Amino acid sequence: MAGETIRAAVIEAFGEPPTVESIPAPEPVEGGELIEVLLAGINPVDLAIGSGKFDAGAPPLPYTAGREGIGRTADGRVIWFDEVLFPTGSMAERAVIPAGHGVELPEGTEPERAIGFGIAGTAAWLGLEWRGGIEPGETVLVLGASGAVGQVAVQAARLLGAGRVVGAARSEAGRGLVARLGADAVASTESDDLTADLREAGDGGVDLILDCLWGPPAVAAIGALRPRGRLVQVGNSAARTAELPAGPLRGGLYSILGHRNFWAPPEERARVFRLMCQHAAAGELALETEVLPLADAAEAWRRQGESPGHKLALAIG
Repeated sequence: MAGETIRAAVIEAFGEPPTVESIPAPEPVEGGELIEVLLAGINPVDLAIGSGKFDAGAPPLPYTAGREGIGRTADGRVIWFDEVLFPTGSMAERAVIPAGHGVELPEGTEPERAIGFGIAGTAAWLGLEWRGGIEPGETVLVLGASGAVGQVAVQAARLLGAGRVVGAARSEAGRGLVARLGADAVASTESDDLTADLREAGDGGVDLILDCLWGPPAVAAIGALRPRGRLVQVGNSAARTAELPAGPLRGGLYSILGHRNFWAPPEERARVFRLMCQHAAAGELALETEVLPLADAAEAWRRQGESPGHKLALAIG
């Protein structure tokens, strides 16, 4: 309807949190689908885009923040989506996504539970399975195991057949959480000799690392890899760069593999999302989600930047 407005969390300047304001309601566009947003997920990628320094680029200002959400289609289906057609974003009452892009929630799945298995969950599961090629019986290390991606990864590794699961986290509380999630051993990323600690935790070494940290923790973890080991890089909450010695990489025949969810085929992302929802319904997979009102978007943005240790989302509709 011409002249209609909606509430949205808008990025007006790079490096600043979003402000909640009224904006013109988005219109349908060719190749797009108009969605009534129910819940918007907040992810590190949103902050990276909002910084204006994201390596894949950022939309022109101003734009509505958020790539991920759960919403209702015109025909009444409730779907999860992780792609929008900017300048519309998920942190608004309506968003435009690529037509046919959404994944319908399995029957009986609550949006508050499902949102944790979206961008965060698929990064963990796809990073281990699709990108990392996890094999039954392997020892898996999750760096940054107390974050949302890391928590799912600890549980997913077990569900995918890992023989031993090691988690590494900075805080004592985080390490306690990782142990409760079923890790066989937990190490502190603040250790003076993290490489030695990880080798011991892995009972001699590790085969596959899911790395949410990068920087010095990743360098130390590479030193604990067994020959032909792999590191899958999914996040850089510790540092944007890492100083890697060349010799050990060649000597161990190690592989460092970058991962972003959008490289996986859409059918793979949909399969993994539904599978995680099914595991959650069976009590085999869990991730705490905290839902804040849209009015608190700036506060949620700030807390995401401080690594909250669980999934944050905004209630929209």
